Amino acid sequence: MTAAFDVAVVGGSLAGSAAAAALSRGGAAVVVLEKSRFPRPKICGSFLSHEAVPVLERMGALEPIRAAGAETIGRFTLVRRGGRSVEGDLPAPVLSLSRERLDTLVAAAAAQAGATQRFGTAVLSLEGDLRKGFRLRTSDLALRARVVLGAWGRYSPLDGQLERPRYRQKATLIGFGKQLTGSSSRLSGRVVLHLFKGGYLGLSRVEGGVVNLAALATPKVAQDGHHDLGELLSGLKRQSRSLAADLEGLSPVPGPVLLSEPVHLGLHGSLAGDVLLVGDAAGVIDPYTGTGMALALLSGEAAAEPVLDFLAGRLDGEGLKRAHAAAHRTVSGTRFFWSRLLRRFFTGGVLSRFVVPSAAPLARWAVRATRG
Repeated sequence: MTAAFDVAVVGGSLAGSAAAAALSRGGAAVVVLEKSRFPRPKICGSFLSHEAVPVLERMGALEPIRAAGAETIGRFTLVRRGGRSVEGDLPAPVLSLSRERLDTLVAAAAAQAGATQRFGTAVLSLEGDLRKGFRLRTSDLALRARVVLGAWGRYSPLDGQLERPRYRQKATLIGFGKQLTGSSSRLSGRVVLHLFKGGYLGLSRVEGGVVNLAALATPKVAQDGHHDLGELLSGLKRQSRSLAADLEGLSPVPGPVLLSEPVHLGLHGSLAGDVLLVGDAAGVIDPYTGTGMALALLSGEAAAEPVLDFLAGRLDGEGLKRAHAAAHRTVSGTRFFWSRLLRRFFTGGVLSRFVVPSAAPLARWAVRATRG
């Protein structure tokens, strides 16, 4: 089977679906190629910060997300090693929904806008350029596209094919996650970030009062959590009465603990040759900021206007690349700078000891600085 499209979007999660929806609304013929089948669980802090709301409204996804029971969160608590905490208000309320549900709803919005979608379809090879067009191959499909958007997330074999330097770097951080059920009313309306030696974990409620546990840690700690989450949490609870209190009465849902691919934090570049990159493929912001999902949606949508200009002949290939890079810089702003600068306070190391109750104004400022 062979097909031709204006744009091929590789990856159908938040960034890919936002791009596909905006491009389809603009009249482009778009195909989304997603290796997974939705719904599927995914490690994530499950935070939709206020910046995401306008994108979701334009996609027609906001009301379905609210109807799915998304939790509204207005406060945060930061708990350092040993149990001392900092509390404050978020700059604006956020929505919290499991990625299993969220990605399905956002993908549905892209389909409603007119995008063609193929789930369970991994791209095996990608070649070409903006002058002659691209050729993509999957296990059962050969595609041609004038433009390719890479929205494949933090880590993909396509990074290796495109010779991106971070693809073979040794992992220093890995995520792990689990959903917890039980009495969770004490976590209603707030998110808690617990720092520990080797990383941090976040707790927040999603739809149905289920608690989402998402952590970022060194490979050893993440592997320990993957193999025996109960044992890891028991040790952490002995070190922190606050964590023990937050986890009281909660138990993991059946099934394995999710473990992520290597997490390389920071900006990675919005271009790989002539392929335009969005979302985590272009850069992974520190999860403690709670702005990763909004950034994915914003960067995906921002890619649409330059691509539509290229398809209409208003930009040539080089102009498209320049316009896309500029749009991505506008979306990213200074948030990656601040998230990197403040990272050592949030990764459970020595500097985390300086997070004390008197630092609440600084913590509130940090939350704002890592947003646009």
